[in-house]
Amino acid sequence: MNAFRVGALGLLGLLVVAAPATSQDELATGDPVPPPALTPVEEGLLFPIEVIFTNLPGDPSSEVPGLPGVHFGPGTGSTHFDRPFGSPNGNWILSADTDLPTTEDEVILVNGALAAREGTAAPWAVGENVGLIDTKLGINDSGNWVFATNTDGPTTADEYMVSVVGGVFAAAAQEGQAGPLGGSTWGSTIDSGVVASDNTIGLSSDALLGVPTTEDDVLVLGATLLAQEGMTIPQGQLGTEFWENFDVDDFWISADGSTWLAQGDLTGDTLTDGIVAVDSGLAEGGGGVVVQEGVVLAGSGFAEPVDTSGIVGVSMDPAGGWFVRGNNDVSEQDWIYRNGAVLATLGDPILHGSAESWTDAEFSDCFFLHVGSSSGNYVLGGVSDGPTPTNGVLVLNQSIAFVRESDPVDLDGNGLFDDDVFFNTFGNDDGVLTDDGLFYFTATLKNGAGTVIGQGYFVADLSSIGTPIFEDGFETGDTSAWSSQTGG
Repeated sequence: MNAFRVGALGLLGLLVVAAPATSQDELATGDPVPPPALTPVEEGLLFPIEVIFTNLPGDPSSEVPGLPGVHFGPGTGSTHFDRPFGSPNGNWILSADTDLPTTEDEVILVNGALAAREGTAAPWAVGENVGLIDTKLGINDSGNWVFATNTDGPTTADEYMVSVVGGVFAAAAQEGQAGPLGGSTWGSTIDSGVVASDNTIGLSSDALLGVPTTEDDVLVLGATLLAQEGMTIPQGQLGTEFWENFDVDDFWISADGSTWLAQGDLTGDTLTDGIVAVDSGLAEGGGGVVVQEGVVLAGSGFAEPVDTSGIVGVSMDPAGGWFVRGNNDVSEQDWIYRNGAVLATLGDPILHGSAESWTDAEFSDCFFLHVGSSSGNYVLGGVSDGPTPTNGVLVLNQSIAFVRESDPVDLDGNGLFDDDVFFNTFGNDDGVLTDDGLFYFTATLKNGAGTVIGQGYFVADLSSIGTPIFEDGFETGDTSAWSSQTGG
């Protein structure tokens, strides 16, 4: 098994999946009885899953590293551990809540070690303390990372995008300081931090000062202005409208910074203003629109356009491959769209050749996760037409269902499923896939009686699946082109 990047973590539980799982953050807990194992043909290889952290009171996995006597905040919600982010070589970062007072309870964890905490001295700002921490974090292969926070400093200068390079904290952007446009200063909203392999920092910012309010949203990467509200017209759209805003936490870049993705709105009709744009040239042209509300997905074969507010989630893998998920008007057909092709939609088999299909009968969006690695692998999460207790499922390359709701968890790591702990629901978008086949994810947990008892953060070793190779570089659904090599 590969060595997992969990820092000084003391207790890791081992789970070998041999059984299925209900879904997703909105769904009920489902049947408390663990399901029977699927056949080897359906479930494929066995994949070890390790417990990294939980918030289960009294369990060693609930201890916050670097803070003796402090535990992750108890509760049954899905946000005690936030969305993880990672780099191609396996570095990971996420924020989490602890049982400390609310003014100091948020922490940032990097590869399992405590890296920053709310309410403590801000290393980059003398006399100020770290404030609330944005969910969107970034990390690169060198282990350098970025986060957004507002300190307890002066209200006109307390918003920061912070870079941490070689352990040194610095303000990459600060409210009130010189902005990306001549005569401008950063405003009160600085978010969506990303970091490229060369440590170039990117971000989205609203309320830029020194420019008209109709032009004060910007998207930047280093010294490059990628797009600006009221000034940049993204190509390939239905009309010729300007960018109007950029959605918080929906700015992504490839590992080398050569490609970016952003979700946001245009200045036009609200029935068609929502877009996703991708730019592979870093030109100041606002990117090319790949999905737009009110427009049929290109190459999809769908008869209906994307619904208003029908763009549900976006992501980009380290190689620049992009994902968008959403639904269509009228029929509410749900889909995952990858690099210009529909990867999965309602009625499709969850695995190539499977009789089990995707459905939105129990979860209106059907899909809740899509992430990829630069080696070509990808993980999809959704709800199937299988039995309710087990139909929330994570699949790799549409070939293996490697974990389902109601699968048992070996909490204490003794090799036995004797802890009365089971997966309940998987977090929406809460996953990251590394090039060597490690998949980090969050999930809520339940006991055998079906009662939700907490949340955890886990890692699955998927390296034995083999790497898909596609003639055009993208997934086509034809598994005959897959290689037999392992890992990634």
